[in-house]
Amino acid sequence: MGIDRKGILGNFSPENTSFDVWSPFTVGNGDFAFTCDLTGLQTFPALYDGPAIPLLTQAQWGWHTAPYAQDCESFERSDQKWTLYHNGERFVPYCTLARDTAKGYDWLRKNPHRFNLGHVGLSYGERLAPEQIANAHQRLDLYRGRIESRFTLDGTPVLVETCVHPTQDAVVIRIQSALVGSGLGVSLRFPAPSFEKNGAVYDLEDTHQTVCIENGPGCAKWLRQMDRDRYFVSASGNFDKMQTGNRPHEYCLLGAGGVLELVVRFSDSVRDAAASYVPVAQASVEHWQAYWDNGGFIAIGAGGAEGRELQRRILLSQYLTAVQCAGIYPPAETGLTCNSWYGKFHLEMHWWHSAHFPLWQRPQLLARSMWYYQAILPGARALAKRQGYAGARWPKMTDPSGDDSPSNIGPLLIWQQPHPIYYAWLLYRENPTEETLETYRELVVETAAFMADYAALGDDGRYHLGPALIPSQENHEPAVTMDPPFELEYWSWGLKTAAGWLERMGQEAPEKWLEIARNMALPPQADGRYLARANCLQTYTPRFNYDHPSMVGALGILPGSQIDPKIMENTLRAVLEQGLWQIDTGTWGWDFPMLAMTAARLGLPDLAVRALLYPAQKNVYLNNGHNKQADRASLPLYLPGNGGLLMAAAMMCAGWDGCGKKTPGFPERWKVEFENLSPMR
Repeated sequence: MGIDRKGILGNFSPENTSFDVWSPFTVGNGDFAFTCDLTGLQTFPALYDGPAIPLLTQAQWGWHTAPYAQDCESFERSDQKWTLYHNGERFVPYCTLARDTAKGYDWLRKNPHRFNLGHVGLSYGERLAPEQIANAHQRLDLYRGRIESRFTLDGTPVLVETCVHPTQDAVVIRIQSALVGSGLGVSLRFPAPSFEKNGAVYDLEDTHQTVCIENGPGCAKWLRQMDRDRYFVSASGNFDKMQTGNRPHEYCLLGAGGVLELVVRFSDSVRDAAASYVPVAQASVEHWQAYWDNGGFIAIGAGGAEGRELQRRILLSQYLTAVQCAGIYPPAETGLTCNSWYGKFHLEMHWWHSAHFPLWQRPQLLARSMWYYQAILPGARALAKRQGYAGARWPKMTDPSGDDSPSNIGPLLIWQQPHPIYYAWLLYRENPTEETLETYRELVVETAAFMADYAALGDDGRYHLGPALIPSQENHEPAVTMDPPFELEYWSWGLKTAAGWLERMGQEAPEKWLEIARNMALPPQADGRYLARANCLQTYTPRFNYDHPSMVGALGILPGSQIDPKIMENTLRAVLEQGLWQIDTGTWGWDFPMLAMTAARLGLPDLAVRALLYPAQKNVYLNNGHNKQADRASLPLYLPGNGGLLMAAAMMCAGWDGCGKKTPGFPERWKVEFENLSPMR
């Protein structure tokens, strides 16, 4: 018999019995997400302002651009000021300093930005208050992808069921109560857009427009206009009355007969309303059942409280990444829950969000966003050319345009550069066909061409990285940074893999690629530990021992072809056990899975488990499964932690190429079973 997936999911479906501002539940489909409070809707968004996870409705297409000035729509990117950094041979331009264009620099960072499409909440009387909700029990049914919210409203029972259409940007609602027909309905309220975390501003009613373009029993439609951006909203169901609400840009839908069923659809163009409640709700259930019945699964049969907690984190991370990280664009670090960095996505984090999908034998969920790299390839080529390099240089912080946002850090990062090669390799391994090779050939070749041109031959006969660069541990000065260990290993791995790609197609790879891969600089070390970068003898002092301990990723995330296992073990223990790193307060959510992967490759399963469950401020997993980043108000959740956890868990079960051992990352006493997981490289 196989693993009882449905039973395990039932045991770990999360519940709420009160308004927990850190545990709102979300339903979604990868391209659309709806986050709700205890009522199953977004009835009390003000409760979730401040340090909390806010209640938003967001879609992949939902971007807004604010005018640059009253008489000027935009700031032209050609007017950016570029700063020259010396790379040892010449000066290379980067957009890192605002200088005399501070206003334009700030505008480019904030625009376009994602925004809240609208709040869909309960409507009852003049104004509902949280105190009217009692006897609450809310459950996110993981296996069906549905939220069931039971409570009493002024003493009368109410049941709200909430889910999302599997392929449309539509939230599906069913309300059952004797109050339906006696004033209980659904409110749609549309705010002005904002680049802030909650994506909304409610006190700027005159800056945007809401026009009702259809109003009849069972169907209503609205046009939303914000500056030059617009979108459409439709509601279909068994409501028999629509009326304007008590506040601007608010509408209320009312029904009768004790049951109100609605499908509220958001879209970037005029579309028909979604189908009626029953078929849409059923399609959602079938979608989630298929998701859970196929692909990878892990069942932890022992391990005590630690085993149960890790099982909870794994299951909820599978749910959250399917909702938040499986869309047509690389995700923002908070996905479609709320705005982080104005809703823009960071391409170095795409690996942590989504690279796990192929290991869990769901490669299609990563493949959905690969078109984006092909779409922005011309811009990536142009950026490389402007800086004097061949190939394509991928941006760091960006949006659908692919333009690199100005930053004092982002444009100087390089560790996102090999990522498209890694994704292509993952997808080829799951589907090793000529079609896959041809589909991603151009991405692989252009990525490798930049990498080869970027590496510089030194007097020692080896190829070096930098200056100027900022490594994945972002607290180093670009002008002096050279040869961070993870980036060195990634460059070698990426160029070898790119050469192999062409060889599989019967084509000859440039000899320079393999020459560089074989002769990358050796990762710097001192005192039997790897350093953050060349000549950084202060790596393990308070000057540098915080942020990502990314040198451990050279053997963990990657196979570590140039890594000495003993030196790496010393490095790992210095970070995780010996107090030489500010791991309790100075790390991020994905650092712990990274440490776990390194421990697993070193044959230290107890240390791998300890890393995954390390009790640090940024390694907390909330009741709803989100990885909380301490009390950072602007970043209440951190999906790279969830995706990294799934990458590490898959590796700890299925191992890596040449591993030859089952569940190498778990102690034998844990009795871990798994299905349909692929090994890492």
